[in-house]
Amino acid sequence: MLIIARVCAEFKNHAGEVVYRVKPGDLGMIREAPESIREDHLFRLMVSDGSLEAVASVDRKKILENDPMLGTDAEGKNAGAAAAAAAKTESRKKAAKMEPDAEAGKQ
Repeated sequence: MLIIARVCAEFKNHAGEVVYRVKPGDLGMIREAPESIREDHLFRLMVSDGSLEAVASVDRKKILENDPMLGTDAEGKNAGAAAAAAAKTESRKKAAKMEPDAEAGKQ
């Protein structure tokens, strides 16, 4: 998993061992991190307050490189993407209802 962190932190596994550490030199940079950090409660807290973002795709990585302040939810998904996709689907449905049926005009 790729992450971008805005604060320093240590992530631990269920046994309490440090799995990953964000150092001062890593701040604001996209870095590779193990998926196991998702188990740490600190991970979810940092994602919810915007201190950390988990990058799920190459497209998302490019967006973050341009604007690292964009956020995700605790599962690493873009929080606003679901709402935007729903609005786009709804507008397509409305447009389809407004278009006259092409088959109805044929005789």
